[in-house]
Amino acid sequence: MVWSIYLSFNPHIKQEKYTTKQRLFNTMLLIIPAMNECYALQKNMDALLSLHDQCKNNFNLKLIFIDDDSNDGTTELLQKYSSIINVIVIHRVKPHAQEGKGPALEDALKRISNIVIPQSTLIGIIDADSHLNSNYLIKVWHTFEYSNYDLVQTRVDIFNTDSNLTNMQNFELSIYNGLLQMIRTNWGSALASGNGQFVTMSMAQEIGWSTSLLEDCEFSLRGLLKGYFGTFINIDSVQQEGVKTIKKLIRQRIRWCQGGLQCLTKYSFKIIKSNKIPNMIKVDIILFLTMPYLSIIITPASIISFLILILYANTNFVLSLSILLALLCIEYTTNTLMVLKQLKASEGNIKLSFNQIIKNVFSFSLYRWILAIVPFCSIVRQLSGHNSWDKTSHS
Repeated sequence: MVWSIYLSFNPHIKQEKYTTKQRLFNTMLLIIPAMNECYALQKNMDALLSLHDQCKNNFNLKLIFIDDDSNDGTTELLQKYSSIINVIVIHRVKPHAQEGKGPALEDALKRISNIVIPQSTLIGIIDADSHLNSNYLIKVWHTFEYSNYDLVQTRVDIFNTDSNLTNMQNFELSIYNGLLQMIRTNWGSALASGNGQFVTMSMAQEIGWSTSLLEDCEFSLRGLLKGYFGTFINIDSVQQEGVKTIKKLIRQRIRWCQGGLQCLTKYSFKIIKSNKIPNMIKVDIILFLTMPYLSIIITPASIISFLILILYANTNFVLSLSILLALLCIEYTTNTLMVLKQLKASEGNIKLSFNQIIKNVFSFSLYRWILAIVPFCSIVRQLSGHNSWDKTSHS
């Protein structure tokens, strides 16, 4: 709660402005991993193909589709578009396929490195179900040209907020993570965060992607250790489909959490000792990566405290009820403050109905308890040596 209040009242959470041209980029390679994404691509392909002409006055846009040994018709669908001049389809087959998003991106990078000039090329990574427009891409391009950042992460929104579960995912990504990335930028660097991440090709070639279950986080950490920093665009967003069932959501978050544990084991001491990473970013990263371990203590402690409060109600019902209501009031107030802060910080780009705001404020506590099991499962999975990559399933 203290952290949420800090985010809500911090005056430094605001969109950075870029006014002085620093360099030139004339090409953007938009990479779209597409393992078994036939359904999403059928819906999005026309919109994706139209982006080239809409952006051509600013930069040359090429779409790079990675077919990772799909078996749902994605391979055949992409083959139909492979002859289009601004489309490149990369087919991967087993045993060198379906090893994770990181290996797929690294393979694609190696295959396309000889078709562009790295110093003037940007790489974007979006999900196959993403909704975006040319104005969004132009803002990203402008940010790179008018700054010296090598990584740009954009805000991620959920477009199917028709259920409480997906609405809570939107709160988590658009509101909470948006504020978090803004304060990280103020401290020194935003981090890559899944969908809607963009990097200079020069950085991609030097850093590369790995087999980590949280490849975006590891990419950012390796970049920071080499002096590459990032910023966050909060005044526009890429929209993606939220996970529709609790089972699939927990499965997704277990992978994310386990990937964070892998990064903690591999990079924590390097981050602490680094003289290139700002101190506040060090603190943020270490806390972010150790949170699963802290949850092992915090979650049971919270349950025990609640049970004690219930038992104490037999002795002093009014006081127990007062404490419970006070805690709920603080929780709902901090949620409200975060929503209001982000609505202002996004400069009107986030559109939430009154009904969505009410759901955000009163349902997010339950959402966090639904995900409370994730750190326990992640640690068990990591200790037992299960490191396989599970693709997020939406439909």
